[in-house]
Amino acid sequence: MAFETTQIYELVNEIVAETMGSTDIDVCDTNSLVALGNSVLSSSSNTEAFLNTLVQRIGKTIISYRPYTSQLSLLEVGDMEWGQIMQKIKVDMPTAEADPTYDLVDGESIDMYKVHKPKAHQKLFVKRTPVDYSITTQRKALKEAFTSAEAMGNFQTAVYGEVRNAIELGQEDLGRLTMGNFIANVDQTKQRIKLTSIYNGKFGTSIPDGLDGLMDEKFDRWVIATIKNIAFKMQTMSTLYNKDEFQRHTPLDMQRFVYLVDFMTALETNVNYAAFNDQYVQLASGVAVPYWQSAQDADKIMVTNEAEEQFLCSNVVAFIHDRDALGTYRKEEEALTTPVNSKGRYYNTDWHVDNLYFNDMSENGIYFTLD
Repeated sequence: MAFETTQIYELVNEIVAETMGSTDIDVCDTNSLVALGNSVLSSSSNTEAFLNTLVQRIGKTIISYRPYTSQLSLLEVGDMEWGQIMQKIKVDMPTAEADPTYDLVDGESIDMYKVHKPKAHQKLFVKRTPVDYSITTQRKALKEAFTSAEAMGNFQTAVYGEVRNAIELGQEDLGRLTMGNFIANVDQTKQRIKLTSIYNGKFGTSIPDGLDGLMDEKFDRWVIATIKNIAFKMQTMSTLYNKDEFQRHTPLDMQRFVYLVDFMTALETNVNYAAFNDQYVQLASGVAVPYWQSAQDADKIMVTNEAEEQFLCSNVVAFIHDRDALGTYRKEEEALTTPVNSKGRYYNTDWHVDNLYFNDMSENGIYFTLD
């Protein structure tokens, strides 16, 4: 079969008429216009139309590659090349005691050498998650597919670039699970804020669960106020926002705010556009995620918690956590190449990625649901 040529003047006239308003919109046969890359070249069918002998040549090659960056890079809290175990130490604040200055007793002394040992808590994070990516390269055969060393070099760059993309996407997806695991293990009575239930109970309304409830502008404004209030309150020292009841505070610049895209766009559409001073109804900047775990169920988290129980939560829309509550340490990333196989004239390259993912339930973290 020769290179397909299709006359499209009728289609052009049709779409021009529609865009000019001369005719109503109708179904356009875009198959006649858009080339779908589903053909395999053949020396017997892909020939020119004059002699039907000479093979048609590839006039342009597009290397379909673009670099990808993890959307959850905020979870990366540092590199750790040496050692294996991450140690975290928290020292308790001392409690106040009576000042004896004003209670001196004649003939008695005050023991100024009384021992007051500091109280410290240690956590060790030892679980690591290694993965490996492998690519085989055989330059002899590849040379036959390209017309220059530069063209083949561009292809090899794309191959290795896609490995880089796979590593980044793996980092991102494991970051999602790191957040999901933290949410599954918090104190569900104090670290989960059920926005819809609280609002309905307080104002006697019947706002429905899920994103549909955000069609009510009053509810939306209350949601924004509630999230901002908690974010500000987390700056004050308390035991309210962590599971282990440690005395913690999280300044605004150390808070990480992650929210569902559908949630934020609904708030922006229903509230921000109408606000006279929109800075009063804007939430802190953060990272928007299209889904927490699954693209098919954007607002759901389903993991196994620390008690080895299945945790399922729907309508999750936002998550605020301390910078040190969860994250990843990129422990090691190494690319190694084998010698060339003399028989097959190929070599393998392996990318070894070794990361440490951690949750610290003694750090502050709050998540919000629309139920």
